[in-house]
Amino acid sequence: MKKIYFTKMQSLGNDFVVIDQLKNPIKFNKNDIKKISNRNYGIGCDQVLVLEKSEKKEIAFKYKIYNKDGTESGQCGNGAKCIGKYYFDKYGKTIKEIKIETINRRMSLSILKNNLIEVDMGLPLFNFKEYKSSKNFFNYKGKKYFFSAVSIGNPHAVFFVKNINKINLIDFANNFNKKLFFIGDVNISIVEKIKKNNWLARIHERGSGETMACGSAACAISLLAKNFTDTFSKNNYVHMQGGKAQVKWSGNVAEPIYLIGSSQYVFDGNYKI
Repeated sequence: MKKIYFTKMQSLGNDFVVIDQLKNPIKFNKNDIKKISNRNYGIGCDQVLVLEKSEKKEIAFKYKIYNKDGTESGQCGNGAKCIGKYYFDKYGKTIKEIKIETINRRMSLSILKNNLIEVDMGLPLFNFKEYKSSKNFFNYKGKKYFFSAVSIGNPHAVFFVKNINKINLIDFANNFNKKLFFIGDVNISIVEKIKKNNWLARIHERGSGETMACGSAACAISLLAKNFTDTFSKNNYVHMQGGKAQVKWSGNVAEPIYLIGSSQYVFDGNYKI
């Protein structure tokens, strides 16, 4: 039996189990992740975040992101805000910026005033291998829905619609993924405009289902909103069930996009597997 020490954290209602493997690594598998994530029989979370030691001097730690089904993701913005706060509080109280590495990209985390964390989410990719279809619309229940695709370390399909609450998002997402527009499942956002540079969104994350918020989805929405508004804003605000995310981007595809916000501790504990 393994005993895992964990910290439960959340950002915008997106909740995570943070497992610190920097000093005392413990091996666990896909089935362990499923147990930990289960809200009825485990700790319960949207994703499990693991800090692992990096052999590279410039990298503070390797950032592993596991979905509830045990699959590994390449990006999680709200999770990055949580592990950023965790690391700065525990290991780097005099440090203002660190570099971390996921399965497919490097990121920078900075601590700002009022304990806000700024996450450099990297460069957006509008042409990426996971998006294999030439179509940009999806027929659902007799209606044509247009979408745009972007990758921010993980693939996103974003639909700008008139009323997001009229759509059964789970059924919509399941049917969309069956059409195989992408290689594997994709993160799906349905979005409506509230006012200038403010967007209302619901998100279905691959491997986790509908979640209260998603940082990388907020970034994807802000990136693609440029095509759906007359006036471009460098700061966009995405309102999700869990709260409002701030996204900053210059509009230049050769420059990174930034997610800014806070995160909180929920509780610590030990979990036996």
